[in-house]
Amino acid sequence: MTRSKPSQLPSNRRRTEAHTHFSSIFLLAFLFNPQVALTKAETVTETAAEAGNCAEGSCPFAQGLEDLNISALSYILKTPLKDTRPMGAKFRNLMDTDLEMYWDDGSEQGVYNGFIGALSGSATLSYEGHSFIFYIKGTKERVTKITMQTGKAIYVIPPRDLEKVENTEFYQKTMAELEFFDQYQKENGKAWLSYFPRGKPILPMWPSDHLGQVISVKSESGKVVCDPSQPDLKGQNDPCVRSEADIDLRVIATEPRVFLIENLLSSYELEHILDLAKERVHRSSVGNGASAYKSNTRTSRTGWLKRTDSALLNRVFSRFSTVLNISDDKLAHNRVAENLQVVHYDVGQQYTPHHDFGDSGRPNQRFLTLFIYIHTAEEGGGTSFPKAYGGRGMQVHPKAGDALLWYNMLPDGNSDEMSLHAGMPVIKGEKW
Repeated sequence: MTRSKPSQLPSNRRRTEAHTHFSSIFLLAFLFNPQVALTKAETVTETAAEAGNCAEGSCPFAQGLEDLNISALSYILKTPLKDTRPMGAKFRNLMDTDLEMYWDDGSEQGVYNGFIGALSGSATLSYEGHSFIFYIKGTKERVTKITMQTGKAIYVIPPRDLEKVENTEFYQKTMAELEFFDQYQKENGKAWLSYFPRGKPILPMWPSDHLGQVISVKSESGKVVCDPSQPDLKGQNDPCVRSEADIDLRVIATEPRVFLIENLLSSYELEHILDLAKERVHRSSVGNGASAYKSNTRTSRTGWLKRTDSALLNRVFSRFSTVLNISDDKLAHNRVAENLQVVHYDVGQQYTPHHDFGDSGRPNQRFLTLFIYIHTAEEGGGTSFPKAYGGRGMQVHPKAGDALLWYNMLPDGNSDEMSLHAGMPVIKGEKW
């Protein structure tokens, strides 16, 4: 089948955003050394000696977005945000009964925000000064109200009968967790937001030493640019199937670690993903599994694609593996990757600031996010990182076929609170 290139389509054509989220494996053996990983990539970067010049006022590296000269990037604010800031928060329910959680918006009951099972935990994104009210599940019996405090990331709902729970594994783990959190904050000046206990990630992390740093890789899974002679892509010397792809990852933020990858997919591949996704989207939810719920903070529609859905999609995943420096055989939903998530937004729809990591009670975390742009909206619909650049924030409006890569974890195994991001509302047109 032949498809028009996105640049030839009307400007109000749908935009698709596709996510892949990757989970690290819970092994304590070692911290991956990024420099060792460069066996299948060539990094273009300056030396540590040159970097030292920055302290003397003659830095050869970009110091801000304006120095990168990339039209897709801009600050959100002229000056850093000084009022209420978003923050990650963990809750530990030491009661022997399930609880429902409501955000206190000033109404009588509040806004439903999920539930926490008996002797279990949960995590959410909130703001300093915001409060949550907890009720016995299925009743209006109020248990407690908790208000978010600056510098505090974990909040405990105490048991009604300590003797009933103090010998449970969850209670004892929570006590150890509180002690570890306190020590980590004293030593590192930041809260521990990851699962406890967990070690350092063993999956590779590209270096992000300075703005503008470029990592160049070559994928053996080149782009498919038109109808292949054979749908299984096994035809010899097919002019529609490129043998290789040269790809550059450019650092556009160091806190959080964000890379811009231009021209990752061809227009033909973008249209193929769109065709597969059209029949699979439904109203998006917040949270996972039994705790998932509909929320006005996420008003899009979502669908999922497996790499085995087509030979072309499998080839695209192989290219992703090169970009991420993760072996191709691991990049599957039953290994270290989730399926490809495709999201659709209408005018006014958005996904307010959130983290891709969480605390679901398991050590596996969303280690990184690869975010692909299929088609741009006429106006709005970018991706923002509100905590980047010291609180000024960064917003990104890449072109079709580009991608963003960011790490949701830090090298020590903690989740990166700076990776807070948002799907900005579509002002005109729609995005798929």
